[in-house]
Amino acid sequence: MNTEEKEKKLLKKRIGFLGPEATFSHLVVKKRFPKDLHQSLDSIEAIIDFVKEHTEDEERIGLIPIENSTGGMILESVDLLLEEDFHLYIQEELSLNVELALIGRKGEEIKEIFSHPTPLFYCRKWLKARFPLAKLIKTSSTSEAAQIVSQTPGSAALSTRLASEIYKLDILEFPVLEGSLNLTQFFVLGRSPYLGDTAETTLVFSVKDEPGSLCSFLEPFRDEKLNIKRIVSRPIPGKLNTYLFLFSIQAGKESLRLENALRKAQRYSLWLKSLGSYPVRETFNV
Repeated sequence: MNTEEKEKKLLKKRIGFLGPEATFSHLVVKKRFPKDLHQSLDSIEAIIDFVKEHTEDEERIGLIPIENSTGGMILESVDLLLEEDFHLYIQEELSLNVELALIGRKGEEIKEIFSHPTPLFYCRKWLKARFPLAKLIKTSSTSEAAQIVSQTPGSAALSTRLASEIYKLDILEFPVLEGSLNLTQFFVLGRSPYLGDTAETTLVFSVKDEPGSLCSFLEPFRDEKLNIKRIVSRPIPGKLNTYLFLFSIQAGKESLRLENALRKAQRYSLWLKSLGSYPVRETFNV
């Protein structure tokens, strides 16, 4: 194999996503990385392990959901990002405007409706009005819901149009709750920092268990007029009243204001680590 062939081989990229096929994660991967290899994985932790695994002939990156405008933060993702031995970098933030489809078989009476807990919660009033007698059943993903419905007469799934194609189901209604915003945000993870222009930075930090410690940490960002996009706290296992924070600021690594704020804030932190600065891409639509 000559040098040129080796370089081409090294450029091969494989993206791990939360499967199975036809999930919203899969849709985002297909839209953002249409020409690359896609790897369906069964958990967020498996995606992180997949990216960490070294391979000589391909670049590995992973897509994990981080926040939903209805269901809030994805706590499994947050907890894994907060782990001390987490050594990956956020390379991009992606968003998907989720438009759900009700899929099943035309002409059947619907007695059971399957879906992931977030869509079931988001659409609960619509479901109660349209199918007051139907039993709502939670699944691990919208794609699994479609798979179950393909084998279960008298049922329907809140899922995707792609799932209806894969599992040979009819689209009974699309979009469900037309006109309402249901946005899911994702992080793209890699083994190295993003090298281009950036728009946002995410940090992990802890502060002392004393009055005003969190306020003191945050004040430098206010003073530098930096907008905090998200902040979420999670308890440290085995340590009472002690927390780690995941913290995203709308400023990239090129920002002098961010540099100044971090220098001042670091005085008030017990532990501070950057998970990377990265671009925020335009929102995809289903």
